[in-house]
Amino acid sequence: MMSDIKHSEIIYEEGWRETAPVVNEETPVDEAPTKAAEPLQKPQGSKPLLITIQLVLCLLAALILFLLKAMDSEGYYSFMDYYHEELQKPVVSRELFSSADIGKLFAQNAVEVQATPDETAPLED
Repeated sequence: MMSDIKHSEIIYEEGWRETAPVVNEETPVDEAPTKAAEPLQKPQGSKPLLITIQLVLCLLAALILFLLKAMDSEGYYSFMDYYHEELQKPVVSRELFSSADIGKLFAQNAVEVQATPDETAPLED
């Protein structure tokens, strides 16, 4: 029986397909992806819808202001006065900013370290 086997032939045992691991023929074995290499993707959810709604609202507001300005309406000028007034207001109130002690943020507290008796004892030869 052994003499019937040629060296160039591959002989498989019965049921080898069920026990053999699945290998993708397109990917070399050395470059096979691992589970850790797969990027974690967050679900997109309603993000594109939210962006679209914001874009539509901004375009609508710009169109309304353009029309008000084109008609030389008093509404446009009152809105621009309100806009410039709000633009001049500080984001952080001056009282809050002046009451904050920034020096404490960068101050370094001295740390007192005390040596134990065995650390202060002279070295014996």
